[in-house]
Amino acid sequence: MASTPRLVVEVFEHVNFHGRKITLVESIPNTTEIGAQDVISSIKIYQGPGFTASPNYKAIFHEHANYKGRRLVLAPGFYPNIHEIPYNFGDAITAISFSPAAHPTPPVYGAVPVVIEVFRDVDFSGQRSLIMRDVSSMFEIGMNDMISSVRIQRGPNFPFSGCHIIFYEHVNFEGRRINLDLNSREFQKSVRNLRELPHSQSFSDIMSSIKIVPLGVFRVLIVVGDNLTGEPAVLQSLTTLEGLEFQYTTVHINDNPDNRGDPNNAIKLSNVTLSNYDIIWFTWFATGHDGEYFVEDADDAIKDFVRKGGVVWTSAMDNNIVPPDGVHASETAWRGDWLPVDRHPIDVVGAEDANVTITEDGQKTGMFTWPHKINVDNLVTDDHWVTNDPSYQKLVVREDNGGPIGIQLQWGDGYYVGFAVDTRDAHKTAVAKPLIENTLCYLASLAWQTSPRQPLKGRYRTSQNNDIMF
Repeated sequence: MASTPRLVVEVFEHVNFHGRKITLVESIPNTTEIGAQDVISSIKIYQGPGFTASPNYKAIFHEHANYKGRRLVLAPGFYPNIHEIPYNFGDAITAISFSPAAHPTPPVYGAVPVVIEVFRDVDFSGQRSLIMRDVSSMFEIGMNDMISSVRIQRGPNFPFSGCHIIFYEHVNFEGRRINLDLNSREFQKSVRNLRELPHSQSFSDIMSSIKIVPLGVFRVLIVVGDNLTGEPAVLQSLTTLEGLEFQYTTVHINDNPDNRGDPNNAIKLSNVTLSNYDIIWFTWFATGHDGEYFVEDADDAIKDFVRKGGVVWTSAMDNNIVPPDGVHASETAWRGDWLPVDRHPIDVVGAEDANVTITEDGQKTGMFTWPHKINVDNLVTDDHWVTNDPSYQKLVVREDNGGPIGIQLQWGDGYYVGFAVDTRDAHKTAVAKPLIENTLCYLASLAWQTSPRQPLKGRYRTSQNNDIMF
């Protein structure tokens, strides 16, 4: 044990310094020794009593045991969420060391498909601002309702298929819109006066948000566990949305005809190569319902799919999967081991349809305004999520009890996204169709950045070394 530690490191199980805390002052080759393997989400690093003897000391967090794999090098400071883009190292630490010579891991901005310059006045003059990712409110950059000219050029991560840039009249991607596209053969585009664009006479100086849409082709695995759902037919009709292309494969994983299954076509999900897809779409009650759990054989494969950059969507889940045993449980319960519930606890409880509210986090996703404005109270909701784990972003909550209806969790490089929407009949499915369309667009925007199948992920991996996060 170091008698005069140069650094004192506190690692936390959850983001924002919540959950179990472990204090370290010396290297550890395997965090299983302290019960912290792959569960660290936030970090505090203090200068210790011996820091002045070696003021360049850094803490190094390693992906694999014995100080191997990717490295995250941090100087003294507070790091409330290492899941986020600048570091993207949450739940991935298996060894910790200290070194006086290591250079800190610089924050990484993330993918930049296009570089946009917006100007207050025509002819690219007046106040200027640079934009390289979605802006949900132009108030954030001090240019709300004051853009008159625009320049767009390819960014370092320009997609092979091109990119759409959508300018909106209102914040959070609402109101009228103008599309400015950069196709696969164009390197830049300039508009010296937005009033000169067709149908834009009344659009100049009223832009309040901007969405960047990298184009591509995305493979979606539709998983069905209850034959009542109408989602597969809707999804399969949506082959092109907002310039994005979708290719679908549908699998049935419930072979019980007495529980709304398909004995003739059902297969084990573990027989499907999940890495062939960018997105897994669990339809209503797909993972299990009415006393049966359909994905036990694939629980670990699903988590691994997300950890490596895949995106999983889930519609409403059933809380009636595990029957009461009369000893430990007196009521039926949900089961969801396809989520990392051991690290990030969450449950599903029975509920009726309710009015809901989109949170600020939900608004920033654009999932409820792009490409359609969604009135979430028109949707029919079902059993909903319950969690106190701050790692879950609550996108939509019930008005009566604040229970989350829509959630998002980053796990490794990928994401889980869910909304407790009911699609068990034709009417409920029809009402949900605009949300399904929006969700596909949003999931594609995530998968473009994270999926191992997408060109961007491959480009990053060939251009980065082990010390830089991506």
